[in-house]
Amino acid sequence: LRTDKLRGDRARARASHVYNIGAYAADVDIYGRAVLAPLEASASTAEPVVKVYSVHCSVNVAMPWSNKPQEESTGSGFTMRQQHDGQLVILTNAHCVADATYVEVRKAGDSQKHVAQVARIAHECDLATLTVSDDAFWEGVEPLEFGPMPSLQDEVSVVGYPEGGEGVSVTQGVVSRIEIQRYAHSGANLLAVQIDAAINPGNSGGPALNADGDVIGVAFQNQLDSQNIGYVIPAPIIAHYLVDDAPSDPRRPAGFPSLGIFWQALDNPQLRAYLGMEGRTGVRIRGVAPTAPAAALLRTGDVLVELDGHAIANDGSFAIGGQERLSFAHLIHLKFAHQTIGLRVLRAGEELELEVPVRPLQRLIPPTAYDEPLPYFIYAGLVFVPFVEPYLHEWGDDWQQDAPHELVQLVLSGAQSEAAEQPVLLSRVLPSPQTAGYLTLADRRVLSVNGERVLNLRQMHALVQRLQAECDHLAFEVQCVGGPAVIAIDTSTAEQEAKAILETYRIPAAASPDLCGQSEI
Repeated sequence: LRTDKLRGDRARARASHVYNIGAYAADVDIYGRAVLAPLEASASTAEPVVKVYSVHCSVNVAMPWSNKPQEESTGSGFTMRQQHDGQLVILTNAHCVADATYVEVRKAGDSQKHVAQVARIAHECDLATLTVSDDAFWEGVEPLEFGPMPSLQDEVSVVGYPEGGEGVSVTQGVVSRIEIQRYAHSGANLLAVQIDAAINPGNSGGPALNADGDVIGVAFQNQLDSQNIGYVIPAPIIAHYLVDDAPSDPRRPAGFPSLGIFWQALDNPQLRAYLGMEGRTGVRIRGVAPTAPAAALLRTGDVLVELDGHAIANDGSFAIGGQERLSFAHLIHLKFAHQTIGLRVLRAGEELELEVPVRPLQRLIPPTAYDEPLPYFIYAGLVFVPFVEPYLHEWGDDWQQDAPHELVQLVLSGAQSEAAEQPVLLSRVLPSPQTAGYLTLADRRVLSVNGERVLNLRQMHALVQRLQAECDHLAFEVQCVGGPAVIAIDTSTAEQEAKAILETYRIPAAASPDLCGQSEI
């Protein structure tokens, strides 16, 4: 972010030993360094990298009528110009402003903070766009430009505001790896660039710049238990985010599409011979998600040999250069919702060319629960919530070992059987005369009510309302090892106890606002 002229000015100042502040106050600072022109004008212009201040408050996933304590955090961001309307905005990480109730930004060298609004956010790829309504903030701001995809060993500089100080920080390194990585904020597996420049807390959202000063990525996470291994979100992912639109909500992109297949590597020559590969390479499709459009075109046992014109290797990779390979999933990620992708598959010894629709697919257990209140409803002291992965995070960093095994397996290997499916949990059993003996059955999946399958929370709420009027008892089946347990509630007393339970436990309503349109028990 420094021009050659300014570097030359500083070099000449050092060479001349210009430390007479009284004589050279207009040209140098108190240390004899050449003063940057923007600062001479009282910060009338400013660096495009800003510090982001966020106050956020996340929902309590086990008791969604309440929030967790308010927290404050800082991150980084940079100004850019939107191509579709020319508006200046700030690009940062989604995790910097997730669950934010108040956001401020501050320019480099400026003491004033300005209120910002989250205009667009995508937790899947950990990116967010901020706007500032105060015109004074944008005076003198020059946006950064995006550069090309870097190559291995390219030099990069990461600019941001890491913890430990208020000023801007610059760290340098080189590109050491380009591949699909797990994004810690969302659990999504998307393209990332690994660099050996330090990315510390507070750097998140800052730009990674090439030698020409162009943005090649956004800093967003580092490698735990290692030194100087950081990751940046590369330009192809950023470009997808900037132009991707969800018709139902302009603040959120539709997301990165999926083919919806489960595949097996074909490294073993015996398996390739069994499948009749005859010199071909590819991967075997071992399953197709029922909710994916590909389910109507692909079959278990098909061998995927080519995708979008790229030959697929036996390990599921494709070549992008002389020394680089990527997972074929990246080719799908470059598409947009409801586009098609060309496939060449081997089926029963015959090659077929197919055009297969792709679209974002929902996981059985959503990996995040940001920015929106979590729905819930309470029936006779039983608290029901939709199952989201953060629910298990309440068991701590080792939730995969410490949380209930049946719930962990749903997160790790569960798949939707139909589009609207999302398991419902019995998160709490509030002690009362009606719930005596049921307290140990909390934190379990609800399978059915009076023998009718539970598909999701909204469907279950409507089911309970209907059965409440029709039946003497409601029998909730909850998942347990060896077979489901049953919780029976007398419908004639459920409504009488409801008000007392809400008052006793200081719960504002028996159901979340999105369910309040239906009658409550």
